[in-house]
Amino acid sequence: MFDHVAGNKSMASSVGNNLKKRALALLAAGSEEMELVVAVDVLRRCDIDVTVALVQGGDGATDPSNADLVARCSRNVNVQADVTLAKYVREQIRDEATLPDAIILPGGLEGSRLMAQAPAVGELLRHYEKSETKIVAAICAAPTVFAAHGSLFGGRRLTSYPAFKDTLTGAGYAWQEPDQSPNGRVVRDGNLITSMGPATSFDFALTVGAALVSQEVAEKVASAMLYQWPH
Repeated sequence: MFDHVAGNKSMASSVGNNLKKRALALLAAGSEEMELVVAVDVLRRCDIDVTVALVQGGDGATDPSNADLVARCSRNVNVQADVTLAKYVREQIRDEATLPDAIILPGGLEGSRLMAQAPAVGELLRHYEKSETKIVAAICAAPTVFAAHGSLFGGRRLTSYPAFKDTLTGAGYAWQEPDQSPNGRVVRDGNLITSMGPATSFDFALTVGAALVSQEVAEKVASAMLYQWPH
């Protein structure tokens, strides 16, 4: 994945020297819009640099117009991405060190299906699986994307929308109902953070924000939004 920009030292240096945490949020047609937008909004409030990348069918080799960056989400809300995933990888990721600090996968049945079928998503996630410090966050149907790409993060503790419990358990994951923890209905196992659905989006996003910056910052963001977190 990374060979195509191995010689771009100036770009790699600028990314490496940027101390601001970075997150990559994936978007596809049929993604759950609440889970995407809440995550992007909350993380930006935590002063995290978030890029929304569109997962396309095909190889994504051509650069789309702004209109082509729009995805119709699961409840027919149109959301415009910042860039395609193919272009982001091509221009921003040189090696493991330049991977964003977190990758966010919203749910939505159709959006998750498209991500499960996209080789670029699987290849990117395989690099995150090897990391102990880079965060992978998935909510609702999105944990099924791990299973579809060869049981990535196999054996790890996670949660999802309850309808996918049997699928994920059968694929070898330790699915669990989240405890009533201060962070809400979220399961964290090392660098893997998962949650259940639209109503848990704020808990999910704030947990990711706390993991990337600090618990103190995430709590201040929650308070400013008039959201009681931790619970």
